[in-house]
Amino acid sequence: MAAQTGKVELYEMRVAVNCHAPWILLRQSGLEYELKDIDLMAGEQKKPEFVAINPMHTVPTVRDSDGTALWETNAILRYLCNRYAKAAKFYPQDPVKRAHCDVALDWRQTVWYKNVSGLAYRKFGWMPKDEEAEAACRDAITRPNDGCFAILENHFLNGKPFICGDEPTIADFSIVPVFSFLDIVDMELPPGIAAYRKRFNDAVNYDEVYSGDGGFGTKAFIEMERKKGK
Repeated sequence: MAAQTGKVELYEMRVAVNCHAPWILLRQSGLEYELKDIDLMAGEQKKPEFVAINPMHTVPTVRDSDGTALWETNAILRYLCNRYAKAAKFYPQDPVKRAHCDVALDWRQTVWYKNVSGLAYRKFGWMPKDEEAEAACRDAITRPNDGCFAILENHFLNGKPFICGDEPTIADFSIVPVFSFLDIVDMELPPGIAAYRKRFNDAVNYDEVYSGDGGFGTKAFIEMERKKGK
């Protein structure tokens, strides 16, 4: 890889929703950063110089100005907030609010992303078609009381504009980009969830990230997949 720039380097693929949360955090915090596009389809993540930074050869990956390198979306978010004063406000300092934020981040990984990607990956052709598995994912997202939409609206939001209060935090940064996958399966969002998604988009200008900000982004990818009619 090229010599470091003195900025936080975010190795990403703009189309990948898992890369969006660290990107949003860097944009919102005002930290100096540089995007490093990694083309997963071309196998750039397997190049020795990238594997030397991240032996798991995954994106997103962050390399800080002192050489510190780490991967996994939510680990990156916590690290940047813990290290930099400019980013600290996006990870609540109050122990109760921070715990609430952490629960939401873990739920995103273990429940929300798992079920939404279980639908979208099959639509993209990245997983074998399985009607039973797809039905289970759809049920886990939409069922009353303990489905993903219900948990998000009634527990995590619970009448608040964002998960931890009046302003978005890294919990929102991590959770909201996953909605992009639902655009390919044409799942209608409940009104409260749709309002939350729009509120977040407006608060952080997420459309710029979703569109790739000059690169090939998730929006173009979703449109391309829709035209394929998979």
